[in-house]
Amino acid sequence: MKRLTLALLVAAALMVVANTTIGAQDQPTRLVFVDAQALIGAHPGGQSANDLRRQATQEIGELRAQLDAIQARARAGEQLSPEEQERFNVLLTTLEAVQTRYQADIASAAEPAIEAVNAAIRDVAREQGYTIVMDIAAAAESGLVVYAADGLDITDVVLANLR
Repeated sequence: MKRLTLALLVAAALMVVANTTIGAQDQPTRLVFVDAQALIGAHPGGQSANDLRRQATQEIGELRAQLDAIQARARAGEQLSPEEQERFNVLLTTLEAVQTRYQADIASAAEPAIEAVNAAIRDVAREQGYTIVMDIAAAAESGLVVYAADGLDITDVVLANLR
């Protein structure tokens, strides 16, 4: 789903470029790239979100290990007691709740970083006259950008503006 969304966004951006170039020859399109994930990671909110991701990975990993141990015993042919089956169900419910909680917490922690990064990108784009700023990872992942000249990555400029 994420890949499809990225592909659609990139395709829409390229259509805008094509329409802008065809319909408004007096205003050339200036397209640049930015590493949005690096910028978000450089923001305190992004760092908090990354800390939460690490914490989630550890906690979820521990729960999965306990679940896997019970499942392995069951697959090996051991008969699980009603208490063990109940423990398995509780662990499964706990795992789902912990994953949901961390997803919400991470999104909440990252929101200020995302807003600040978007504002910094917008400010740099307006100051420098860029008409389209694309995420470099999305462009690479989608495969829609097959060539880009050197010097189109403005991540460092945006990072300076972000600080």
